Amino acid sequence: MPRPTQTRQQGMSRPEDRSRVAIALATVLVGSLAYWYVLDRRRRTTERRKDDERFDAEQIRLKLELARMAESGNLGTSSASSGVVSLSAASCGGVTDRYSWTQDEREIVVAFRVEASTRARDCLVEISTKSIHAVVKGKTLLEGELTRRIVKDDSYWELEESTGGGKALVVTLTKLRRTYAKFHWASVCLGEPEVDVASFGDPVVGVNGQRPGDVEAMMEEVRGMRRDAEQSK
Repeated sequence: MPRPTQTRQQGMSRPEDRSRVAIALATVLVGSLAYWYVLDRRRRTTERRKDDERFDAEQIRLKLELARMAESGNLGTSSASSGVVSLSAASCGGVTDRYSWTQDEREIVVAFRVEASTRARDCLVEISTKSIHAVVKGKTLLEGELTRRIVKDDSYWELEESTGGGKALVVTLTKLRRTYAKFHWASVCLGEPEVDVASFGDPVVGVNGQRPGDVEAMMEEVRGMRRDAEQSK
């Protein structure tokens, strides 16, 4: 009689043991999953932080590079390199048989080679907001309607010593509206030899994106440059 009783007690204990084992395994599994989840979160956080640091470093590098390039001239884009290029004043101008000229965002500078004996009294330069007339010793060097309007009171001329002997009559014209890249002047006067301003690409300018007023002001300036360029064609 005692043996059946022992057998029944052992049979009743097996489900309880299995339940405890299952709970223990589940606890271990959940703990392992939680551990690996925490490790994965830490890894992702670390990688994201490193990505952010690399991004910030690249942004700083680009800003410094743009600032360095801006010091040497205005900025445009290159179709060949698909990047930003520095446009020097000389590269945005040209040379004719009578004069050479350069330009940046604010000024047009025209230089005429003249005889070494030339004096200021031999020069007659008349500048208006839309035209120029330059005469040296009775000879007209340039006369015509300017490509766009200028600020007359901020424009002037001077006689300078030229490298290699001789002198140069240098006329500086202050633009009424700043220009950038492909919106630069194509020539000093209408009908004069032109440079290919389209090759300068789109303008690249720095704007604080967190200040909507600055963005809108720059957009309006670009729209104005586009209107001026179309009207001068």
